[in-house]
Amino acid sequence: MSLISLVFLFLLRLEFASAFFSWHSFLYEFGLLGAHPTTPFHSFSIASPEVNLLRWDPRCEDGYVLLSPRGRFYPEPGPLIYDNRGNLVWVEKDYGMIMDLNVQQYRDQDYLTFWVGKDDGTRGLGSYYMLNSSYNVAHVVSPANGLHGDVHDFKITDEGTALMTVYDLVETDLTPAGKSGNGWIYEGIFQEVDIETGELIFQWSAGDYYNLDDSYFDIGEKGYAPHQAGAYDYYHINSVEKRADGSYLVSSRYMHSVTCISATGEVLWVLGGKRNMFKDLSDDGSATGFTWQHDARWHSDRIVTLLDNGANEHEKTADHTRGLMIELDFNNWTARTLHVYHSPGHFSSHSQGNMQVLPRTGNVFIGWGKPSAYTEFSTDGAEVLCDAHYGPSMFFWFGWIKSYRAQKANWVGKPSWPPSIAVNAEKSSHAVYVSWNGATEISGWLLQQTTNRASKDFATLGYEPKKGFETRFELAPDTIVDGYFYRVAAVDYKGEELGYTRVFAISDITSPSLTNAEPDGDGFQQLLIAACIAGALLAAAWKYKRQVMGTYAYCRRFIWGVMDRYRYRSHRSYRK
Repeated sequence: MSLISLVFLFLLRLEFASAFFSWHSFLYEFGLLGAHPTTPFHSFSIASPEVNLLRWDPRCEDGYVLLSPRGRFYPEPGPLIYDNRGNLVWVEKDYGMIMDLNVQQYRDQDYLTFWVGKDDGTRGLGSYYMLNSSYNVAHVVSPANGLHGDVHDFKITDEGTALMTVYDLVETDLTPAGKSGNGWIYEGIFQEVDIETGELIFQWSAGDYYNLDDSYFDIGEKGYAPHQAGAYDYYHINSVEKRADGSYLVSSRYMHSVTCISATGEVLWVLGGKRNMFKDLSDDGSATGFTWQHDARWHSDRIVTLLDNGANEHEKTADHTRGLMIELDFNNWTARTLHVYHSPGHFSSHSQGNMQVLPRTGNVFIGWGKPSAYTEFSTDGAEVLCDAHYGPSMFFWFGWIKSYRAQKANWVGKPSWPPSIAVNAEKSSHAVYVSWNGATEISGWLLQQTTNRASKDFATLGYEPKKGFETRFELAPDTIVDGYFYRVAAVDYKGEELGYTRVFAISDITSPSLTNAEPDGDGFQQLLIAACIAGALLAAAWKYKRQVMGTYAYCRRFIWGVMDRYRYRSHRSYRK
């Protein structure tokens, strides 16, 4: 296929019809706003990634979107929470690069959980943090026996224990992998430990059952050095889950398999890969033919879900990435794909990602991993309900901004710090900007006045409903009077006051400023790279304009037909 055809196919895959068709969205997706478009704020110093909401439907389940973005053009990684419409809720930079931000329950309390440590490109060397509703660290959990916590999974069980993945460097015979003599491998391990004491409850190693030649990942030049650049990762464990009956479900990316292990360590069954135990009843063979998958989970006693990546960093084994819901029959040992959830535009995710069945609606929420996108589908996968990008789709392949997983969850955040405020003098009025990083219960803001800076007796002057992350008050010059002191109070839906900004006076008001956010040092570089890529594509289009016109004639009817069909519906959805 020619370069020009690829350009037009890219334009098709933007799915303009499902977006609120706008030039801003076009510029965003084509990378002309930079590789990392951000939303700056006056009252808060961190500019968050701008979310391009390509599609939104009120049937999408309420909840917050949890990300752990990082990448070449995300120089200060950390946990990140958005609301259902792509507005920032919480961002933190103090932990550095984290992985797998999630909400989990422990002893009837909700915690934000994530991995913190060093990532060598294959495994992680770190621990797992649990933050309470005030965003304070309540627990730090590590594996037993001196091993290091890996990035891929941390799950709190119903019994209040913790499951975690571990990669351990082990010397072994490389003959089954086509090499001679002994060498070094990454052994895929998971542990179950007691959260309070750190005591080891259970451990399983892939090498107890699988051989090196069960892997689909070519050893190449690996195997002869005990470090990331030299050891052979033959199994690549990337998820683990425990059921009420005590069995464990484990996903191996490099063996294209999901394994069920008993509470005593015996392998009960294997789905997919070279040791598959099921007959595939699906027309396309997808129930056992998934490749390079992530995030295998139980949906019910007989249904498993997973993200079928269909690609790794070196090869593609499927046209695009998709989520799968697979039904297992243990009487007849058959497997059948119930539903498929195709990536919008049929893009490939070469690494990472997850699939989640939402508890209230049954909608399916997918974080696409390396592509900076997340999507919510109807239960059967027939409809894309909500679709959002937190980085331009032009650069999905490069992984310049990515998140290992994207979760949707309910969360109540009650920060231990106060709200932030910026007050600026403008032409004919004063502008008050207020936000509270991490607070989820705010309904609106009260402007309050007193005659004494140290007083606790404030009178309310006005109310402004919360609007996104940052809310702006427009105040006439006579609203703020010299000699008085002011603050802004956050209130919940019951009218109760949750917290207060600093107290300010008219003498504290600054001159106008565009933003108090820290400048993005890579912003110009991002824009330059994006402009160069776009310029190269346009130059190629001009050089091969005959091919362009031929491809255009082929695509034109489809593009405008789809736009005419959906523009009115998309416009209505955007206005809601």
